[in-house]
Amino acid sequence: MYDQRGIVLKNLSAHKVAILNDIVGRIDAVVIKPPHLGSVIIYTVQRTRGTLQFLDHYSIIDMPFFWGRNDILFWHHVLELCYYFMPVGSYAAELFELLSFLYTVEKGSLWGVHAKKIYLFKLLSMIGIQPEVPRISASKVHQLIASSAKEIATIELDEESEKIMDEWIRVCVSQHPAIEQFNTIHFLVGE
Repeated sequence: MYDQRGIVLKNLSAHKVAILNDIVGRIDAVVIKPPHLGSVIIYTVQRTRGTLQFLDHYSIIDMPFFWGRNDILFWHHVLELCYYFMPVGSYAAELFELLSFLYTVEKGSLWGVHAKKIYLFKLLSMIGIQPEVPRISASKVHQLIASSAKEIATIELDEESEKIMDEWIRVCVSQHPAIEQFNTIHFLVGE
């Protein structure tokens, strides 16, 4: 019955949501009752009008329980970055898998501030932000981008490289034309 899968990035109105679809990328969809922010859904498209899809049915198949209990601000920041940096119709092949990985993180995982910063670096790089980080070797940047999501918590950075990465992430986000609409920018400031 269901033929599409996606992650709800943002509730846009009472009946409209932004979704990261696993095959076609970022879409906007109309639903009778919006699913919870951050939920993974499977759904059927009733019809499409331009870039807007009207969903017939959907079912929630996963929720971000670990992040909901442990760091809801980080989780919302990840969703917000995906929403604002990926316009409707854009697609990054591995991005859905990177987001899906966060649903597998469990209590006791080594996901401290360090791992979250590397995750955000990887996320922005996958979205298409140019990963040229001055004063960090190209081989280290390549290692960060090429690492699997499971390896992120085990990657080591020296203190200077971490500060440089922090600044790169802040600059990438602050240069977005809709920065004043971001609700979770204080995640980057509070680190």
